[in-house]
Amino acid sequence: MKEVQKSQLIANKKKELYNKSDQFRSAVTSDINQLKFDIARIGRNFLIIGGSLYVAYKLSKLITGSSSDSQEEQPQKLVSSRETSTMAAKIKEQIALFLLALAFRKLKEFVQENRSGKDEQEDSTDAG
Repeated sequence: MKEVQKSQLIANKKKELYNKSDQFRSAVTSDINQLKFDIARIGRNFLIIGGSLYVAYKLSKLITGSSSDSQEEQPQKLVSSRETSTMAAKIKEQIALFLLALAFRKLKEFVQENRSGKDEQEDSTDAG
């Protein structure tokens, strides 16, 4: 009789340990999936912000006319280039400002998303 109870106790312990193992496995899997999602979101935002900043940088270089590449390629310039009109310069300036504002907005959204994500994580760790 004692041996039957002992084997039932062992079987119950095994079931309990298997259940805990499954719970830990599912928790780790969900954490990994959440991490993949966060990395993809951060990477996408990084590319958008980085691309916008790069374009704004190149446009600002184009507006100011100072390009180290063109200076190295053509050290002796015999004929001066045509001056850009003030209207064209203003349009280029507005495009650069628009792109900088877009990059700033995306950066601000990214910071707010990360801040809210950290707050949610802190709340879940406090509750657990």
